[in-house]
Amino acid sequence: MQKIHFVGIKGSGTSALAQIYARMGIQVTGSDSADVFFTDALLNGAGITHIVTPSADNVTDVDMVCHSPAYGDDHIEIKVAKEKGIPVLSYPEQLGQLMNDKRTILISGTHGKTTTTSMISNLLLKTGLDPMVVIGSKNYDIGSNSRFGEGYLVAEACEYRRSFHNYNPTIAIVNNIDFDHPDYFHDLEDVFSAFQTFVDKVPADGALIAWGDQELCRKLKTEGRTVYFGLNTDNDIYATHVEESRGRLKFRVWERDTELGVIEVRALGRHNVLNALASVAVTRLLNVPFSDVQAAFSDFRGVYRRFDYLGQFEGLELYDDYAHHPSEIETTLRATKLSFPEDTLLTVFQPHTISRTKKFLEDFAQALTLSDEVMLVKIFQSAREKGDEAEALTSELAEQIRSRGKKVIVVNNLEEGAEWIRREKSSQRGLVLTMGAGDVRGIAEQLLSVKA
Repeated sequence: MQKIHFVGIKGSGTSALAQIYARMGIQVTGSDSADVFFTDALLNGAGITHIVTPSADNVTDVDMVCHSPAYGDDHIEIKVAKEKGIPVLSYPEQLGQLMNDKRTILISGTHGKTTTTSMISNLLLKTGLDPMVVIGSKNYDIGSNSRFGEGYLVAEACEYRRSFHNYNPTIAIVNNIDFDHPDYFHDLEDVFSAFQTFVDKVPADGALIAWGDQELCRKLKTEGRTVYFGLNTDNDIYATHVEESRGRLKFRVWERDTELGVIEVRALGRHNVLNALASVAVTRLLNVPFSDVQAAFSDFRGVYRRFDYLGQFEGLELYDDYAHHPSEIETTLRATKLSFPEDTLLTVFQPHTISRTKKFLEDFAQALTLSDEVMLVKIFQSAREKGDEAEALTSELAEQIRSRGKKVIVVNNLEEGAEWIRREKSSQRGLVLTMGAGDVRGIAEQLLSVKA
């Protein structure tokens, strides 16, 4: 293959894969909207500058077309490529092809995939194991959402549409199993079945690393070795003496009856202790000295949109997080209040997709009551979802939160949100946390641009 074209090249997954192929010496082109995303700079850094608007002419002289899962056969480039007999693969299928003949470390779970993938990538990079990396967001240590290397291929393995069934794990990590993506999965049993099929692909000489504190994860079966991590002492890898303060964690790590030592890392909440423990479990399988693991964690700079510190506006500290499921929101807000107990918290939440908001409406409302104040931005609709219910459903969520005794501000767009904070909050001190899988981060960015 000499030339590959990516449809929706600015997506988090497709952009990472495009950079890998470019660094392998393959000519890469792509199409997407003219809007600027964080991935634009990452693609440019890999020498991918030929990004155009979708057109049939874009696929006339390519050997392969890879497309974001957001697009189907009705996309002009996909349609034309198939008519011409050009191989067309979705992002998960193309990533699965890349895994052929490679040893892989694949991170799955309803929550925590990106942070855990970043932690493992950083550990392998800092300890000289030269990983190839595909992440769903920018890793500040790597400087991108991908890395070309000759060692293990480390990648996120998403369960949505059973995408991870395209992959071949040598080491499979399951952080947790929760009900999400109600537009695809029927119920929690359906989700578990998808994870079990993924774990079935672990070879006899491979390993499953799973969260041992969750009964559902304990039910997973594999032909390979099983290693459990968690906070309970019946796990193979566990933590004690957890301390957290203003976005930093410190805890002792144990391997069964042996204390390995103390880890300190820039991260927030007990959920990130678990992400770190899963990462430690990988290093134990790879025989990495624990002292090297400690040093790598102390240098960990975090991940784009994972409790990401953006700066200060007047007396307000601005943070951003990708949480978009009720359990993620609850976990992040509890951790924030614990780590910053004296600070007033305004959470700016933008629900992601109509289907998810409908399914979890009361759960969202209950989780958001953990914040001192809430601002709701009108629902962000994905490319795969149509409908005009966003405004009414956002208002319904606001009423659910108010009925639980919390003050709620509703805005239609990012500009309204930024203006309200400038007008009402600039004389106050505390935290502003933008939260969601859409473009809500833009509110904080607007505040900081005004300051500049």
